[in-house]
Amino acid sequence: MDLRQLRYFLAIAEAGSFTAAARRLHVSQPALGYQVKQLEERHGLALLERHSRGVALTPAGAILADHARRIFAEVEAAEGALAALRAAPAAALTLGVAPTPGRALAPDLVAASASGAEARLALREGLSDELARAVSAGELDAALCYDPLGTERLEAIPLYTEDLYLVGSPGVVGGSGDINFAEVSRLPLVVDGRFQAGRRLIEAAAREKGLRLDMIEAEAVTVKRELLVRHGRCSIVPLGLFFEEIRAGQLVARRVVSPTIGRTLVLLLRRGLDPLRARALEQALRPLVAERIASGELAWRTPGA
Repeated sequence: MDLRQLRYFLAIAEAGSFTAAARRLHVSQPALGYQVKQLEERHGLALLERHSRGVALTPAGAILADHARRIFAEVEAAEGALAALRAAPAAALTLGVAPTPGRALAPDLVAASASGAEARLALREGLSDELARAVSAGELDAALCYDPLGTERLEAIPLYTEDLYLVGSPGVVGGSGDINFAEVSRLPLVVDGRFQAGRRLIEAAAREKGLRLDMIEAEAVTVKRELLVRHGRCSIVPLGLFFEEIRAGQLVARRVVSPTIGRTLVLLLRRGLDPLRARALEQALRPLVAERIASGELAWRTPGA
């Protein structure tokens, strides 16, 4: 329905005549008459009855006028809400990031969002499970985390899927190309804490193959990096977590197979988050993720591909 035609019709209905409505709207009477005629022809109903003192509403016109008042009240409310949003001080959107998207996406995301007040970000780094719990508890507005558990009532938007890689120094990892999990199990590993999702996937693969792992725990990325670079340990992680070190030749990476261990990164949104801010965050992320997928450098792929 054409809102201009509806506004003209309501003005005539409330003024009681074309003449009074034309003065109120600052348009000519013929223009008003034409728009109302178009509205009547579109719906196949007479809306106004002309008489010597002006116009009267037909039954159909009375119904439409009632709906029109509610429609324009909602339009006014929407405009007021947007105006209030523009005028209000912009609160930071608190975003949790797991370590890999923290390195691969967060810097570009902050730079891309800096020009929009509504999208101002306050970042918090953490492991996926703890970030998902923080979003569920309302402590974070959103999080970039892997395969969160127990978040069925939250909105989770899949962004990309990736396989895990064995990463370590060239002298320890050796070779190139894919590496079987059975061979990985014989290497000294550093893994996340026992309650973290990545650790659970690795241990599930070991159980599936009936293998025991030589592993120590270290969740902090900086500690894990030192154990890989300086102390001969390996780790099973997303390629992007140590991409800079791999590119510099300090570390090498081989995709783990038999079984392949895949994870999906999602944008997790808390209940009640302003839809405008949620969509702005998603729209800022999408092109960054698409660029990374297209480059192939981090071996990301579209979820489901």
